[in-house]
Amino acid sequence: MSSSNVHIADDNDSLAEMLGYRLEELILLKLNKKQIITIGLSGGSLIDLLASMLPRLQLPWARLRFFFVDERFVPFTSDDSTYGNYQSKLFRQLPLTEKNIIKIDPTLSTVEECAKDYQNKLQEAFPDEDKSFDIVLLGMGPDGHTASLFPNHSVLNINEGLVTFVKDSPKPPAERVTLTLNTINQAKYKIVVITGESKSAIIKEILREKNKTYPIAQINNLVWYLDKAAAKHI
Repeated sequence: MSSSNVHIADDNDSLAEMLGYRLEELILLKLNKKQIITIGLSGGSLIDLLASMLPRLQLPWARLRFFFVDERFVPFTSDDSTYGNYQSKLFRQLPLTEKNIIKIDPTLSTVEECAKDYQNKLQEAFPDEDKSFDIVLLGMGPDGHTASLFPNHSVLNINEGLVTFVKDSPKPPAERVTLTLNTINQAKYKIVVITGESKSAIIKEILREKNKTYPIAQINNLVWYLDKAAAKHI
């Protein structure tokens, strides 16, 4: 296993610092080549990790565009809203305006409409002909899912467009908007951040035993950031 694509930290503080340095490095690298940098965010434990270190970074905030790798089709006031959690824990600490954050419209009638609207917003966010995202930050569930791409679910086979929707998520809430597997794979830098021993066995399956059946294992050129508990078996 190459150390260049697997990074292991002693604890969450070290993991956040390691991730922060890498994000700063990638953003500054991309700034030499383009005006706007697109960064995809996932929910879960990643929110707290980013909230602990991102505000300390010296970044050109006006040139960054944050979007969501997936989002639950719920009001922003819901505890299940990824945007709502980022807004309360991170975004308020940063010098951002509405134009810096690309989010779904949960007031639309259906999740299908929401996905179409979100795709239009994302397409408008690309400043040039290159329609691939710069940095995508992913998480992984205990079943190996990433974004709202679940094992053995038909959503894994949808690759047209940037975005699709889920109406029957095996993990509640049932209705979600998510980037397609193809969209994630086309991103320039893909990073997965995982904490906790509960996911260590599945990480071993993917990294040691090369099990490609899990959605997270179908992401190409993925770089892993793990704490010691998650990396226990590798």
